[in-house]
Amino acid sequence: MEHIHGGNITKAVKKYGLSKEDIIDFSANINFLGPPVAVSEEIRENIGGIVNYPEPDSQELKENLANKLNLGRENIIMGNGAVELIYLLTKVLNPSKSMVLSPTFSEYALAAKSVGGKVEEFPLHREDNFQLKISRLLSSLDSIDLLFLCNPNNPTGTLLSRAELIEILEYTNNQRIFLVVDEAFVDFVEEEVTIIDLINDYNNLFVLRSLTKFFAIPGLRVGYGVANQELIQSLIASKDPWNLNYFAQIATKVALEQKEYIKRTKVRIKEEKEFLYKQLKKIDNLKVYYPNANYIFIDISATELTASYLEELLAKEGTLIRNCNSYSGLGEDFIRVAVKGRADNLKLLEQLRENL
Repeated sequence: MEHIHGGNITKAVKKYGLSKEDIIDFSANINFLGPPVAVSEEIRENIGGIVNYPEPDSQELKENLANKLNLGRENIIMGNGAVELIYLLTKVLNPSKSMVLSPTFSEYALAAKSVGGKVEEFPLHREDNFQLKISRLLSSLDSIDLLFLCNPNNPTGTLLSRAELIEILEYTNNQRIFLVVDEAFVDFVEEEVTIIDLINDYNNLFVLRSLTKFFAIPGLRVGYGVANQELIQSLIASKDPWNLNYFAQIATKVALEQKEYIKRTKVRIKEEKEFLYKQLKKIDNLKVYYPNANYIFIDISATELTASYLEELLAKEGTLIRNCNSYSGLGEDFIRVAVKGRADNLKLLEQLRENL
């Protein structure tokens, strides 16, 4: 199966004859403020460091994270993006049968299949607004070794509460099912839903986080996972000791210290998310799902256009959206757009009104 994701600027440049400067990318859910200024300065000032190996296992960066999360350094593993850790975890756990939601992030199923495991999909239904029904999920977990949950879910943006996650965690723990909770977008969520503080209370829990979406540095590839010490040791023993490059280490360390940037991001994302959501809802024949993170999921079926056709129309004008036809169960009825700055959001709205 092909790895299909948003944010493929190189492909868009070649396919549509655009320059990178002409493209507004709504297909990748990245903080529209761009990286903190201190991150760029840190890289420039330390360019000479590329003559040395990066620190093995990113110990200093893990120490910084441990202090912020109020956890031990031994509870954290750094990854070359969160995706590396998804594949690493399935390699170490080697599940016979995994369950993923449908639709959700495609790499969970691909990782499970890469180690020879079977994958069962748990469908989320349009008539339920793609909300997960907990009781129905729990009754479907017979013979499952590993359950993947994305919270908030990608691409639907639906959110499970902390209480709902704990209910699932308790059940899976009792049934000896391993639970992965991917919190890649949780830093954009306004309410407290994380269960990262419970990793030492449950041996069946692995919480996954991304550091590149919030700090707008996806090209550096930085993610981390949190779990009990024994599992973390097993994962570290199975990976490359230098999986995080030098720039990723020093840039992320500086990014975590940018308190004003973090505060400003939360305020601006909230403002633009509400603006874009309300304006999209005014466009005829769009069903717009409320966004819990920095992206908005949209049903375009009533427009009589396909997602692929709309994707092509907008791309030729330099605007990239996420065609959701590669997500299981969605077909040509859905698109996803990132929340960006006001000028870009206004341009997207104008283009949608013209083309719809």
